[in-house]
Amino acid sequence: MSLVALVVDPKGAEVTASSEETLTGLGGPLSPGDPQHVRTGPGGRPENCRTDDRDTARPTTAPTDVKWQQLLAIMAPTSPSAGPLHTDATMWWCFAHTPTGAVLAAHVIPVQLSGVSWRIVAEQQVVPGEARDSFVANKAQAEEKNLEESAVGRFVGFSVASYSGDSATVRLLLTNPMGGYLSTSVSVRWRDGDWKVALLDDGSLYPSVKNQATPNGFIMWGA
Repeated sequence: MSLVALVVDPKGAEVTASSEETLTGLGGPLSPGDPQHVRTGPGGRPENCRTDDRDTARPTTAPTDVKWQQLLAIMAPTSPSAGPLHTDATMWWCFAHTPTGAVLAAHVIPVQLSGVSWRIVAEQQVVPGEARDSFVANKAQAEEKNLEESAVGRFVGFSVASYSGDSATVRLLLTNPMGGYLSTSVSVRWRDGDWKVALLDDGSLYPSVKNQATPNGFIMWGA
């Protein structure tokens, strides 16, 4: 069992298409992506995205207002204060510009990249560049996986490995259906008024997935 069950890992596939070709015609009317939409809200944010960004401290406990909602085959954490404030059918978006907002984005966005709307998610919730080009081209050729039929873990913990205001790395802890836990990390950057996933140079989403015997070092969600 690995997080490949959550997001189809495109690493290793031969690239024969470009992101420009694969993403042709995507409008992405929700969280304004680049370069099709202009962000006209305060601070360059989407017009209908407002969050309370005052709490810049790294979380030491799970958010008290967290609510769990079904996202594909897994329950994902959401918060009315930290986001995502918009949980539309196509995409969940609008996260607070805070460490807690980064934590929630690191949980939600990668899962969405396994859904049927992954191309719109890649366009609008992944940092653009060669890494995204590789991810999109490879995933377009990858064999589709049905998450409803896959054995997936459950989010149980997190920690903020780094946070600078405009970038963050979040460690994720999930249950392993085979026993114990799985851990990995996701990096995000603040761009175009919301958090976006920053892929590795080769287009991979996760640096590694590790088996973990205990949840030591993680803040537990308590759900």
